[in-house]
Amino acid sequence: MPTLRELQSKAKKLLVSWRKEAADGFKKDKRSPVSHLCASILMRNNSITNAGKAEAALRKRFVDWNEIRVSPIAEVQEVLEEAGTPSADSKAYALRRFLRDVFSKYTKTNLYFDLMDIPEIVPVPMNADGTPAAPVAGGDDDDEDDDAVSRESGLPPHLEIPGFVDMNRIIDQPMPLDPKLINEKNGIHVAGITWDDSERGPFVALWRVALVNGLVEPQLSAQEALSKLRTIAPEKERDHFAYFAILHAELNWPSVSSKSDQLRAKYKKKDEDEEEAPPESRRQKVKAGK
Repeated sequence: MPTLRELQSKAKKLLVSWRKEAADGFKKDKRSPVSHLCASILMRNNSITNAGKAEAALRKRFVDWNEIRVSPIAEVQEVLEEAGTPSADSKAYALRRFLRDVFSKYTKTNLYFDLMDIPEIVPVPMNADGTPAAPVAGGDDDDEDDDAVSRESGLPPHLEIPGFVDMNRIIDQPMPLDPKLINEKNGIHVAGITWDDSERGPFVALWRVALVNGLVEPQLSAQEALSKLRTIAPEKERDHFAYFAILHAELNWPSVSSKSDQLRAKYKKKDEDEEEAPPESRRQKVKAGK
C-alpha cells in the first residue's frame, strides 16, 4: 500500500495533468466554475449526454443559477423530467440546496451560467442626440468640492461615504465592476465547497476520480474517503485539486463512472462473499492472516 507521502506526490502530478487536460478540453468553454460544479450533480447516476441535455434545458428555462436557487423545487424538477433526467426530483432538490449553500458561503460568487467578462473599455454616457453627456455633479470629474457629494433629491450636502454613488450617476453613467472583483467572482475558490459534504455531487465526482487513480481504497465510505483526500490533496491548492478533478470527471465521465463502479462492486462482492461464508471458514481465514 502506498505511503501518505507517495500519495501526496501522486496527487500533485495528477493536478498538473488535469490542469493541462482542462486547458485543452475546455479551451472554448465559457461556463462559470459554479456551472461545472452543478454539472457534477446532473452527472450523478446519469450519462454525460443527458447531463448536458439537462443543463441546456435549465439554461433555456431559467435566467441563471441564481433564479434556480430561489425557484420552487417542483419547477426545476419539471425541467429535468422533460429532459429525461433520472431521479429528477432528488437532483432538483440537490441542485437548489447546493446553490443555496454556495450563495451562503461565497457572497461574491458569480451565479450566472457563464463567466463574467471583464470590460475592455469604460462605457461613456451619451445624450439622446448621440453627443457625450456632461459629467454629473459630484462625480469623479468634479473637483470643486472634495468634502461633500451632492444629491439631486435636495437633501443637504453630506460627508463623502466610501462606496456612495449619486442616484443620477447610477442611471446616467453605468459603472463596470472592478476587474479584480470580476476575477474573484469567477474564482476557482468556490470549489472549496466540495470538501464540506461527502454526499454532494461535486465530492462524489472527486471521489470517483480518486478511486480510479488509486488515491483511496474502494472499501472506504464517502466520509472516510473525504477525510483521507483532505490529507492527500495539495494543502495550498486543495480547491484547485477538487475543481480540476471534477473537470477531469466531466471530460472522461463514461470511463470514470464505469471504472469506479467496477471497483466498488468488486469490493462489495468480496465483502458479501466473506459475510456468507460459514463461521468456521471465516475463523480459518483469520488464523491464516487473510
